[in-house]
Amino acid sequence: MKNDEMIQQTKPRILIGATGSVDITHLPRYLQTIKATIDCTLTVLMTNSATSFLPAATVALYADRVISGEKPQDWPTDKPSRIVADHDLMAVLPATANTLSTVAHGGAPNRLTTVILASTFPVLFFPVMGSVMWDKNATRRNIIQLRDDGYHVIEPVWHENFDASLQRMVGHPSLPDTETVISLLKEYLPT
Repeated sequence: MKNDEMIQQTKPRILIGATGSVDITHLPRYLQTIKATIDCTLTVLMTNSATSFLPAATVALYADRVISGEKPQDWPTDKPSRIVADHDLMAVLPATANTLSTVAHGGAPNRLTTVILASTFPVLFFPVMGSVMWDKNATRRNIIQLRDDGYHVIEPVWHENFDASLQRMVGHPSLPDTETVISLLKEYLPT
């Protein structure tokens, strides 16, 4: 085995799951910080709805690899079991209420949720949604279930933003700062 191959194998392999949330527009900043701070291979697995907010080609500028779409012809190289085998840790950043619910109920309607269900490594969820959704009993139950199932649901940070459709400032659960995300990734990476 060549030295380059040995070095490549010892690097942590981080998988970022990206879902369809407006906060995905912040993902490039997180990816840049991860690559600048952790010597790792970085893959992003995007849902179809994620690519409607941020094109996979844009995300590819900040990661070693991007997997998107649900085309059956991609499964020989991007089969969920292969994706799981190729990674040490996963962070779903951002994690929508829909994704939290789907995983809490054992659903696997897309490649991202299938990979999460098949995971053998730590999975961290970084929830992002409207404040009303966050406060719903169903969302609270899903978070409890995810934690009971061994997943790590990170408490969101509340941000104030101007909502153009409502014409006022609104608070909502959002992503923590990049330093917090890096710290959590390092904490959960296998040693």
